[in-house]
Amino acid sequence: MKKIILLMFIVIVSVFVFSEIFMVPIKGSYITSSFGEYRNTGNNPHFHLGVDFSTFNRENIDVYASAQGNLYKIWINDPVYGNTIFLKHDDLSLITDYAHLNSFSEKINKYVDIIKKEFGDKKRMEIVFPDNSVNIKTGEIIALSGSTGEAEAPHLHFEVREEINGTEMIRNPLEYLEYKENRKKTLELLSVRVNGKYIDINNSDLNTIEFSGDYPKIDVRVRERLGNNTVIMVKSVSISLDNSLMYKIDFSSLPESVGYKPQPVYGYGSTSSIYWLKMYSIESLYPIKDNNWSQLIGSDKSSYKGEIVLEDFWGNKKVYNFNFIKN
Repeated sequence: MKKIILLMFIVIVSVFVFSEIFMVPIKGSYITSSFGEYRNTGNNPHFHLGVDFSTFNRENIDVYASAQGNLYKIWINDPVYGNTIFLKHDDLSLITDYAHLNSFSEKINKYVDIIKKEFGDKKRMEIVFPDNSVNIKTGEIIALSGSTGEAEAPHLHFEVREEINGTEMIRNPLEYLEYKENRKKTLELLSVRVNGKYIDINNSDLNTIEFSGDYPKIDVRVRERLGNNTVIMVKSVSISLDNSLMYKIDFSSLPESVGYKPQPVYGYGSTSSIYWLKMYSIESLYPIKDNNWSQLIGSDKSSYKGEIVLEDFWGNKKVYNFNFIKN
């Protein structure tokens, strides 16, 4: 029994420590965008693969290394990320990156200057550093923030990556950051779309969704409001019928390979601040965690009690109850 209790303690402590291992890279800042959001900037729609921190609508704000590590690589003039620093944290088996930078610290910039003198400074360049060649301390100033790349306004874009068997998995940074969100949090299901028909949500009454076919092909418009001015994507959305989970989308991680494939997840009408999630995709890919609609194929049942559940990154949950009626 003592061994079991000790093991449970170790697991609990490990989870707690691992969940807050990175300091916030901008002092006194707050998030303005979250992981997994839809983006239609640039040439191709894509997922937002990190979180954005406010730099208070200014450039040249100090950017701090979130943890001890080594300089892994630098991107210069990347059309999407702009000037970017990647730090490898071998003790954690993770990589952090810091994008849209205006300039690098003197320690890092001396390497950048050497490359620019050799190859010029107009084109996109990637500098990869040998392992353990440039050590970085936790809280060390590594850059000044900016608005390079696709940034439409000054901010810092921050990502957490993990290399697994040659695949780069991008993790939700909020699950690793020592970040406290003090603004009021409001989860919202704003509308449902079934076969092109829009259904506004009544928060006080039981809503009814009519559908045809074996199962409801639903798009849901969702969001989370932080305070009065910030809108972000929720962490997960799920649909259950008669207490059975049918479909769930969860923005905990995404392989880099699906970064530019948001179409199976986001429905038409989606923008960088309006999120229509498709809750019926036939494709099997991240962030679709569960898809059990096939269980209803051939069923002669015509009505279900159901719920749509929204959850955020801080443990909050909101449940919307529905009657699902098959025409």
